[in-house]
Amino acid sequence: MAATPQYDDEYMEVVVDVDDDASNSKPSGTFVDSVTAAVGEQVASNVFNAGKQQAETLYSSYARIDVLRPYFDVEPADIRFRLFKSIWPQFSRAPQVIPADLYGPTMLAFTLSAVLLLGMKAHGHTPEQEGTVIGTALVISFGFWLTLAGLMYSLGFVFNTNISLFELVSVTGYSLFAYCLVLTISHLHLADYDFMISWLVIGTLSALRLGLVLRSRTPDLKQGYLVGVVAGLIHWTYLLYLKMSYVTLYNAVAN
Repeated sequence: MAATPQYDDEYMEVVVDVDDDASNSKPSGTFVDSVTAAVGEQVASNVFNAGKQQAETLYSSYARIDVLRPYFDVEPADIRFRLFKSIWPQFSRAPQVIPADLYGPTMLAFTLSAVLLLGMKAHGHTPEQEGTVIGTALVISFGFWLTLAGLMYSLGFVFNTNISLFELVSVTGYSLFAYCLVLTISHLHLADYDFMISWLVIGTLSALRLGLVLRSRTPDLKQGYLVGVVAGLIHWTYLLYLKMSYVTLYNAVAN
């Protein structure tokens, strides 16, 4: 007959104690799982909110850019007509209509930068730092355009000229067409009389166009003439300055 195993009381107590510990550990595991789940939900919520905020920022930025889209949506025929009108003054006391767009003025500013670079090559000027040539030409072109628009807006504000800043940006931008024409003519043929003739003819017509537009938008006749003369003189004399002193101006900006 097989012997029956004997179990003492001490061994049974140990088994019971182990079972009690295992049963007590179950609530602890449930608590850890709940904390982990809560942390995971919080992290997912933060990621979702951050992505949503970034998407809203991108959408708002696109919406702001989309506002400018109509000002760059211009037909080529309209651009050609406005370029011609920029050097054709209109002697009228009635407020002149200003077709406002940004495509033509922006392209003219870039074109003027290229013409300035052409002038440096035509005169055999080699800058010490080639990397600053294009940047300086862009600063001079866009800087003059926006500075003239801001100056005329301030002057018009003083003398009650009925013109918006956007209209001024457009009309002063199209006035750069005369700069491109005159400087290109003078760079292609380096004789001084070519520049003087083109400056006196094309430059004067463009300055008159800008001045008469501002005069027509000013209710008071005397104040209108004052605003027009100031705008025309700045536009006319700066063209001469660019021709005579662009290399000096380049060195001052580059350094």
